[in-house]
Amino acid sequence: MTYEIISIAALLLCLLIIGVEYIFHYRLAEQQDDNAVRIEGIRRRLKMRVEGVLFAPTASSRAAEITSLVKEINGDYEVYELAVEAMRDYREQSKDERVDRILEEVDEAAKPVELYAKMLEEGDVYHKSYACRRLADLDARDHIDALRRYVNDKNRDLAYNAAMGLARLGDVDTVADYLLSIQDDRMYSARIVNEFFDDFGGDREALAARLFESCNPYMRNTIIKAIAHYKIDAFRPMYLEGAVGDNLQDKIACVKALAAFGYPEDEQILQMAAKDRSWVIRASAVRGLSLLESRTALASVKRALGDREWWVRHAAADSIIKMNISPQDLEDILGGYDRFAADAVKNVLYRMIDNY
Repeated sequence: MTYEIISIAALLLCLLIIGVEYIFHYRLAEQQDDNAVRIEGIRRRLKMRVEGVLFAPTASSRAAEITSLVKEINGDYEVYELAVEAMRDYREQSKDERVDRILEEVDEAAKPVELYAKMLEEGDVYHKSYACRRLADLDARDHIDALRRYVNDKNRDLAYNAAMGLARLGDVDTVADYLLSIQDDRMYSARIVNEFFDDFGGDREALAARLFESCNPYMRNTIIKAIAHYKIDAFRPMYLEGAVGDNLQDKIACVKALAAFGYPEDEQILQMAAKDRSWVIRASAVRGLSLLESRTALASVKRALGDREWWVRHAAADSIIKMNISPQDLEDILGGYDRFAADAVKNVLYRMIDNY
């Protein structure tokens, strides 16, 4: 009897959970539908206002239309963004360069920086995070101190967005402190470092130098790989040392960095790296050699077409097509005895034709 009661109770509990879950998803879908309807209503209302701004016949009439549009926006960031989106869509379709100037006039009247600054102070975590990004987009340098307050927030997303906003605004010290604070956090990946350097709006050399002062080896190598394509000469001594050292991870990062420069004086190091035991190093070295004009570099890239590792052959095939090779060189590869080499180059050529 007790077993039956427990079974019935468990069944009822499962039904209750299913019912609650159904109601939750129903309400969520209902809210999404309501929001979609609301957005569509805003779009319809804005259509007339935006058209009035875009097609006003005189400067004074356009000023009046902009005033009406700002009243419609009424401090609502979603309405503002929908209005700007509509004007940018028209700009893209019509190629009408006047729209750029009109957008500046709208921003001057709507004061979006003030709108997002208020959101940063009064919004929930989601809105604060969004405001950090938008203030950076608007180059709101007067609000850097406001963004700095959230870099150490206990909410990870808000801290990340505040730091990213400051990266776009070029704040070297705060961004460096943030990246150093997460260097041992396995929840973050190398992608974060790449993203910060790609979006950084200030001196990347200064940011990297600041990080190199106290970062751990993993972070150092991640940074070296992230900034390789920026070809910062100040770090070449570090790259040269690491490229011939015994630490595998250092060598991988530093050979990749040297390869990006394509300097003739680095050919000897790249030639050695092209014979390394690590296929990752060999592939990077081949890409670097492809930037050189020497016959010895060409010979090494041709040899790499027969490498036992597919990724190296692929890198060599991509590289050799970009090099200044003669028709005879290409014919030798495609018609030679090395089928690895011929197949690798054919694969690249076929892809080029498909993309064309």
